[in-house]
Amino acid sequence: MIARIFLGVLIGGAIGAVLGYFGKCSSGACPLTANPYRGAIYGAVMGALLVSAFSQIPKEKLKISDVAGESYLNAKVLKENGSGLVESLTKNSFLQKVFNYEQNKEWKFEGELPCIIDFYADWCGPCKMVEPVLQELAQEYQGKLNIYRVDTQAQQELAAAFSIQSIPSVLFVPLNDKPQMVIGALPKITLEKVIKEVLKVE
Repeated sequence: MIARIFLGVLIGGAIGAVLGYFGKCSSGACPLTANPYRGAIYGAVMGALLVSAFSQIPKEKLKISDVAGESYLNAKVLKENGSGLVESLTKNSFLQKVFNYEQNKEWKFEGELPCIIDFYADWCGPCKMVEPVLQELAQEYQGKLNIYRVDTQAQQELAAAFSIQSIPSVLFVPLNDKPQMVIGALPKITLEKVIKEVLKVE
């Protein structure tokens, strides 16, 4: 920070001195153009002020829509407090906790609670909007349903098994019925409606 201010003073002072040298005014009342010395002083002050101001800008600017912004921040707090309840699935954990498609041709749910499975990819913008919403839902419905995520790039076999062609794709798996797939970044209110109507979870 100090080095940046010093650099700003040097650059500002040099610019101010040049302006003062080439832009002299006859009356001497112009702050920057009266003489090189006055120009250097004003330039140095302006340089220091500009560097200080820009140093306060956050390094990370979150580009999130207004709808997902609050959910993102809430989910970030949940993660920092150790409340991240969304579990990432590999092929092996999927076979154990959801559906063992290697042994069963017909659908047979292996879980004890209804679940939601988010098929996503790290490069997918809409997927990043869904993630914080799922974190919130995992917290709110803890003990009533499980929420999983499947990285379609790392787990291509799982993605192929469910014919995932568009992401995010969210699979809703009730206890005693066949799963239903929904495609797209759905808002929280819609996900809650599907949880109630398809998963039968209040």
